[in-house]
Amino acid sequence: MKRKKLLLITLLALSLQSLSAQGLLSHLNDTTNGRSLFERVSNIEKKNNTFNLKLHMQATFNGAFTDGTFEQAAFKMNQLRLEARGDINDWLSYRWRQRLNSSNTPHALDNLPSSIDYAMISVRLTDQFVTSIGKQAAAYGGFEYDLDPIEIYQYSDMIDYMLFDFMTGITFSYQVTPTQEIALQVVNSRTASMDDIYGQLPEDVDESHAPLAYTANWNGNFFNDKFRTRWSYSLLSLAKGYNNHFYAIGNELDLGKFNMYLDFYLSDEELDNRGIISSLYRLQGDADCIKNARYESWVTKLNYRFQPKWNIFVKGMYENASVYKYADQLEKGKYRTAYGYFGGIEYYPTTENLHFFASYIGRSYRFTDKAKTLGAENYSTSTLSIGLIYHIPLF
Repeated sequence: MKRKKLLLITLLALSLQSLSAQGLLSHLNDTTNGRSLFERVSNIEKKNNTFNLKLHMQATFNGAFTDGTFEQAAFKMNQLRLEARGDINDWLSYRWRQRLNSSNTPHALDNLPSSIDYAMISVRLTDQFVTSIGKQAAAYGGFEYDLDPIEIYQYSDMIDYMLFDFMTGITFSYQVTPTQEIALQVVNSRTASMDDIYGQLPEDVDESHAPLAYTANWNGNFFNDKFRTRWSYSLLSLAKGYNNHFYAIGNELDLGKFNMYLDFYLSDEELDNRGIISSLYRLQGDADCIKNARYESWVTKLNYRFQPKWNIFVKGMYENASVYKYADQLEKGKYRTAYGYFGGIEYYPTTENLHFFASYIGRSYRFTDKAKTLGAENYSTSTLSIGLIYHIPLF
């Protein structure tokens, strides 16, 4: 088994080296110099910023292992998103982004499919005050959450199991100083019906008449962009008398060639929104959703740009899933700990909108005795990948 892993790692490394050595990447200059596909084909230069169209893609060749056993090797299009955005004038702008490899069935509450990330306009009321209306990213803190999904090789469980990341509503942003911003947001707390999201609910849970989420967000910038913060608190009303509380504290250090972030997330869920604890309860054939779940995550990523075109990175995650109060379902206490350990190398042939990478993603899941009595078992996964990330300017 170790030989298979070693063989895959060797093939990934040799593939990157071959591309560079053969000079194939040098021919990409014309497609990554900032000119859109429209400009290259028509030889007409764009004169305004009214309409910009991009295709975002992340494609990989993966080798997957479970508990050290080789499972599968295959090509995969992990991300494919089309985005249009622009400025109508000096006070009105718009943004639309849709995932092309996701469901296009409209949900019951907001009448939009989950494939649409953004369908919004932004109105600049003053130089400091902006409001955004429509479907948009929830204004949570944390740098892992804030990154472009195309750039993520693997999210933490806290973000990966999130059901409420792109929601419909309104955001008010105020630039207190050039380096400090406060945002207040009110959006739907869900997109679909309660039954679609939670399945069979506990008997005493009734649907909320105002399923809304309220977020206060602070973005700070210190020491000439060397240290940045993204902190937030969110209250999500999900059912009558049941709310979720989500805290996100993100801190980033940028020293030029070296940068890193450290995020802390805590979610107290009076109704289990992420479903990790509920999935253990369902092993007994009981209700699909449990009460009083708590998820805690620490996430960090370190990057070192040791050459202008080369970057190496490592990422670590430590996450706990618990029940913080007994409520006639599961006993109070910890049920699962998840570890994540990633590493890789990236090659940027010309500009930032294209890069090739080779990565290793390892995950380990350890269950407590409480979870094992429900039928859970420890397991580990690992994935070796080689691929590309390309933000293609179409117009």
